Amino acid sequence: METRALTTPPSPTRRIAAVAGPVALGALGVFLSLFAAVAVDAQPRTPGRVAAVFPPWWSPAQIIGAAGSAGDIAGAGGASFIVILRGDPSDLSQRARDAGALMLLDPALAGACAKPAASEPSS
Repeated sequence: METRALTTPPSPTRRIAAVAGPVALGALGVFLSLFAAVAVDAQPRTPGRVAAVFPPWWSPAQIIGAAGSAGDIAGAGGASFIVILRGDPSDLSQRARDAGALMLLDPALAGACAKPAASEPSS
């Protein structure tokens, strides 16, 4: 006597999940690759001046406190969690990371991050 296994077709939800999972994983891989490429290109060119990107979920007081412990605050970024720091070129980057900065960017390449300095009145 021959036994045959009963098979049921996969549900529509399983079919969507079988396609959506690999597509989402691929899209995430592309996004992370682009993010890494931009982050590498935007590294600070002057080690004594950096745009420090702190966690966006931190409070403004927490960000200012951490930034102040890393170096002199030279300006604010286009977003509340980006602070332009100035300090000793030999250890500013490490101090900013130790203070909680997620990423360090060149203020000039950060575009909207570096607000233009106020011009001094001429006499």
